[in-house]
Amino acid sequence: MSRVILVILVGICIYFWFRSRRGADRMIKTMTGPEAASSQDAVVPSERSAELGLLPAQKQDSRYAAAPGPEAARALAAAEAGEWEPAAELLATAAGSKDWERRALWTDLLGAAAAGSAAPDGTAPAGTAPLGTAPAWLAAWEKAREGDAGAALVRAAAEGPGAARTAALRRAKEADPADPTPYVVEMGGAVAAGVEHAELSGIFREAITRAPYLYAAHAAALRYWLPKGRGSAPLAEEFAADAAAGAPLGSLMTAFPLIAWFEEHLESTRDPEEYRTAELTGRIDRALMDAAAAPADHPRLPELRHLLAYFLYKQDRFDAALEQFRHIDGYVNALPWSYYTRQDLYMRARETTVRNAA
Repeated sequence: MSRVILVILVGICIYFWFRSRRGADRMIKTMTGPEAASSQDAVVPSERSAELGLLPAQKQDSRYAAAPGPEAARALAAAEAGEWEPAAELLATAAGSKDWERRALWTDLLGAAAAGSAAPDGTAPAGTAPLGTAPAWLAAWEKAREGDAGAALVRAAAEGPGAARTAALRRAKEADPADPTPYVVEMGGAVAAGVEHAELSGIFREAITRAPYLYAAHAAALRYWLPKGRGSAPLAEEFAADAAAGAPLGSLMTAFPLIAWFEEHLESTRDPEEYRTAELTGRIDRALMDAAAAPADHPRLPELRHLLAYFLYKQDRFDAALEQFRHIDGYVNALPWSYYTRQDLYMRARETTVRNAA
């Protein structure tokens, strides 16, 4: 019986692997357009790209959606070197200023480092440990500052579902009851933990009660409601629409209807006219106004700009698309480019935009 179950599981894994590859192939054709998909020249930066200061493919950073900032960069480098103090200071500073957006983002980055996330070359960064174990710098942090909320958050973000993660989340919630970040981290693992719909909705309410327009909370919840999570296309659309409805300009909540649309149409044949409907154009235009109203240093603004660059490119609104590409160039770890980690998709879209913009 055990062998039969094993064969079935292997078959299921093979099926989904082939399904994802078909999606990737479709994506290359539909995201870049027929003219770019058939031309290798599209990924070669033009002279105009160089004049605009746009970078070649080999200089596009596939780790981040945008530069992490000097403080975060120092903390990450220190963690890789085995030093925990800069990370502790980073998260404590964010908590002190109630900058929950950065605290959530930095927790995610430090958690990935603690979990031993692979570097771009596929190796584990120095100072980190294999998945399922904790690096020495995190253990030293926990020992030196017992009960520290930041250490508990990083521990929870680094752990898979289980008692260690649950205990770390509890410590983080108790250490700072006003902090929404533990609930963001909790939602981040909700799919793997098999969290039911009602429970996820409760966790999300806890987060937005503390920070109503926290991008990180909405992004984590939307990932859950997507079909690839534990939801469906209608549930994801409903959640995204609710998030954007009535949200103030500059909150970046308009990103979520674009993400929901992208995810729903990912594996369709996608006639180019699908990108030119009045309904989708309305989503894009609202997102443009949202981005224009957001603080220039909002840590999640680059993620909306990546989406806008893609959708404006697909609508042949090249002048507006180029403006977004100039903001985001140099970093490609964001939707839609990161979906299959195909860096060439970004370059083809950008170069087509550069050639066609006024």
